[in-house]
Amino acid sequence: MSPRGRNIFNILLLVLLVAYLVVAARYCSVREGELRCAELQIEIRDSARHRFVTPDHVRRWLADSALSPIGMPLREIDVYAIEHLIEAQDYVLQADAYISIDGLLHVTLTQRCPLLRVVSETGHNFYLDSTLVLLPPQAESPAAVPVVSGRLPLGFPTDYFGRLDEKKFPQERELLYNLLNFVHQVDTDRFLTALASQIYYDKGEMYLLPRVGKQIIRFGPVTDTAEVAARLRKLSKFYQTAFGDQWWRQASEIDLRFQGQVVCKGMPVTEPANRRSSQNNTTPSSQDAAPDDEDTNLETTHEIYGQ
Repeated sequence: MSPRGRNIFNILLLVLLVAYLVVAARYCSVREGELRCAELQIEIRDSARHRFVTPDHVRRWLADSALSPIGMPLREIDVYAIEHLIEAQDYVLQADAYISIDGLLHVTLTQRCPLLRVVSETGHNFYLDSTLVLLPPQAESPAAVPVVSGRLPLGFPTDYFGRLDEKKFPQERELLYNLLNFVHQVDTDRFLTALASQIYYDKGEMYLLPRVGKQIIRFGPVTDTAEVAARLRKLSKFYQTAFGDQWWRQASEIDLRFQGQVVCKGMPVTEPANRRSSQNNTTPSSQDAAPDDEDTNLETTHEIYGQ
C-alpha cells in the first residue's frame, strides 16, 4: 500500500472509531436512563457486637423519606443525600452509599457504641458514647453498659438527644466526660468491674454499691483523673487483701476520700485474730467515733492500699 493509501486508511479507521464511541456513549446514556434501582444492599459493619441498627431500620428510614430509591432511575438517585439522611439517625456514626452497574444501591454504615447509661432522678435517661453524644434508650436492644444514677445536675431537657452544645452546656459536658472517664477506669480493673453493682452520683461525689455486703463505697469527686486512678487502685487492693476476713458482712460504709487511708464504718468490736494482726501498724482516724451500746458504729482505718 502506498503512503497515501495508508493515510486514507488510518483516517477512515479513526472516523469509524469516533463514530463507534459516539453511538456507544449514546446507547449507554439511554440504557442508564432506563435502568432503575431494583434493590438495596445494606451492610452494617459491627452488627456482630451491636444491634441498634438493622437493615430493616435503614429501609424504613428511606421508605419514609422523599429519597426512597426503589424503582427510581439510577441517574436521579442522590447518594449524598441518602448518606446524610442515614447519618442523621441517632445510632449511626457513619454511612457510605454508592450505586453499582447492576442497579443495586449499596449502603454501608457503622453504629455508635454506647459506653455508659445515665438515669437521673430528674427524669433523664440516655446512653452516652465516646464522643459525648446522647443516645435514646432502645427497649428492643438494650446495651449492657454501666449505669450511673442519682442527682445529676443536667440542665438540658429530658427528651434531648444528640450532641450537647459546648457553649450552652459546658458544665454538663464536663460532668458527662468525668462520668465516662470514671467508668472507663473502673472497666480497666476486672475485679472492680465484677465488684461494682451500682454507681450513684450526688452533690459532686460518686458512690459505689458492691455486689457483696451492705456497705456503701464513698468514692468522692471524680474530676481529677490521677486521683480517680489512685483511689480505684486503693479500693481494689483493699478488697482483695482484706476480703477473706469477712469484714464486709458488717461494714456499713467504706470511705476512700482520705489520702493513703481506707476508712470503714460499722465494723464489729470483736475481730478475728488475723484482722487484729493485720492492723498492728494502722493509725486511728481523726473521725473515729466512740462505740455505741451495741458496738456497731465503729470506724477502722487501714494504711495505704494501692497508692
